[in-house]
Amino acid sequence: MTFLALMVYAGAALGFIFVTLSLACGLYYLAELVEEHTVAAKKFIKWTLWTVVALHIILLVYDRFPVIRTLFSLACHGWYSLLLRDFPTIELTSPYFVVSCVLTVTDHFMWFFFFARHYHPFSEIATFFGICVWLVPFTFFISLSANEYTLPAFDPTAARRSEDSSPRKRGNLIKSISAYILQKKDEMLPSASARKNF
Repeated sequence: MTFLALMVYAGAALGFIFVTLSLACGLYYLAELVEEHTVAAKKFIKWTLWTVVALHIILLVYDRFPVIRTLFSLACHGWYSLLLRDFPTIELTSPYFVVSCVLTVTDHFMWFFFFARHYHPFSEIATFFGICVWLVPFTFFISLSANEYTLPAFDPTAARRSEDSSPRKRGNLIKSISAYILQKKDEMLPSASARKNF
């Protein structure tokens, strides 16, 4: 192996790190925009949803996409629209959210198997998946942290939640995962102060 080949691996690793950090910064910025402008974000998601529905119908009529798969995708987007009722509050344990996640994965695999059997250029497949399959679920994913920063007076579900007697604390997905990991770490690894007591 020559030194130039080692430089290629190092350059590829650095490029991967920069792309990952850029993607993370972009997602963070989009999440901040959604948190600050929840009304505009709801309108954007609604128009995006209707645009994707129109694109599915156009692909069905003009490009003769399969009827069953297209109807399933339209049903998925109809289900996603149910999440807009309580937007920006999206409960991770609500049946609407859980079914939406299952529908997103199912829709992805249905179209994946279609494109595996019918040849299309990669650019067409990537565009279809990016716009028609993943765009609307991705916008809901970006907006998951927005429900922490809404004022209770403007949250239509605040009264319902205050009547609920469950004392659990609300938080976003990332905070929940990191708290769980820290709790398991503390259970498995004793702290330094606990070791000094022995």
